[in-house]
Amino acid sequence: MIQAYNPRSFSHSTKPVKLGKTVERWFLYLVVLGIAGVSLYWFTVGKGKEFEVSLTAKRGTVEYREKEGVDWKTVENIPLKINPSSEIRTMADSEASFSIADGSKVKLGSFSRIVLSKNQGEVDWVQTDGDSHHQTARNPERKSYKVSISDGDFEAIGTAFEVKIRDTETIALVFKDQLKIFYKDKNTAEARAGEKIVIDALGRKVKEIEDQDLKDSWTLSNLMNDQKNALPIEETLLVKAGLTEQTATDGSVGQPSQDSQPVPAENDNQDNTSENAPASSNNNVNINQETNGQPKINLQAKQSTNGVLLDWSGDQGDWESWKVLKGTSAELIYPNDSYRTVSKDSKSYLWEMGGDSGTYYFRVCAFRSDRGCLSYSNSQSLALNASGTTATETTNDNTSTNDTSDQTSGGPKKSGVTTRKKCEGSGGHWTQSGSTCKCPPGEIFVLSTGRCQKK
Repeated sequence: MIQAYNPRSFSHSTKPVKLGKTVERWFLYLVVLGIAGVSLYWFTVGKGKEFEVSLTAKRGTVEYREKEGVDWKTVENIPLKINPSSEIRTMADSEASFSIADGSKVKLGSFSRIVLSKNQGEVDWVQTDGDSHHQTARNPERKSYKVSISDGDFEAIGTAFEVKIRDTETIALVFKDQLKIFYKDKNTAEARAGEKIVIDALGRKVKEIEDQDLKDSWTLSNLMNDQKNALPIEETLLVKAGLTEQTATDGSVGQPSQDSQPVPAENDNQDNTSENAPASSNNNVNINQETNGQPKINLQAKQSTNGVLLDWSGDQGDWESWKVLKGTSAELIYPNDSYRTVSKDSKSYLWEMGGDSGTYYFRVCAFRSDRGCLSYSNSQSLALNASGTTATETTNDNTSTNDTSDQTSGGPKKSGVTTRKKCEGSGGHWTQSGSTCKCPPGEIFVLSTGRCQKK
């Protein structure tokens, strides 16, 4: 007898199908978990350790913004944590100091601008303007330390160096170990301690650091501060800068004389102002009397379209440059007051005022790096207001000759740079030929503020 088909009697035939779906399901689970695990590893371990960056000290006005396109904020409280994409800029006579969790330290000079590009696994900065000073710690958990500029990337491991961006050139000074640059065209170059990388209109080259590089006020103050804090600097460079004992020809060792000591660096943990600096002593020498072969300096000041034009006369003598000083009192002293460094061959300077109002004083001194200001000019005062500028000479018969009080006063240092234009440090670059400010794409130059701003 033929038995009718009963599907239930073959129900066991469906079990392999269910098992196959279960295996497939678990396989998909494992794939998903694997992808999640790899992703988690990449974000936590593969990208490397995160090194916290903090703004730990400042002097003057320092501004920051969390990313491009948002409003700038003035730094009021420190320490301030800096995140990737954060941008920091300094104003006139201002500085900012940073500490990084990998042990590195960074200092930003006046009219400078820098962006923290990355701080996980690597530490990457993008510098667009001004001066930066780096003490890069050796840290096995950090893959690299870079400073990017428009021409390429500087890479350092355990290196002390500076990057200086100007209108016509970029210079990187190496104070310890070596610095490598990866140019945009894929070429590379290396500079060792005592050398500098120079990028200008004539090309790219590695040269020996010159005396004038080390005796620049910004560089010298950084070297002194690093020396004070026992940070690594090549000993020969410290000797070359006059910051340490030298070996005489007879093999004996002697300390530099007291009057050859450079200006002390400011305290990085203090927001210094000129009011905190003690006044300089003068030798009561009449400005019209030439003393010890040093120049008698007569200063004149007048209003110009872009600021205050300063002209002075002075005999030739044994000095290196002029220091042009500006402040709100007649007794201007280098380096306690704002200043600019001018070539010895020049006897005029345009101080751009940017719409400032009030009474300002100006003074000039003949400067030598080993003795400071040898003599000062008379002071000139200018009353700036909306109706115009009136110049009157301030009587001042006290000219300091061979004066070293400015070297021991402990007053704040300024980084005075003669090539700065009004828009530099604001995101734009001054073009000398066109006498205009070239702003980044999407920004325009606003004359009233002296800055590049979003359209």
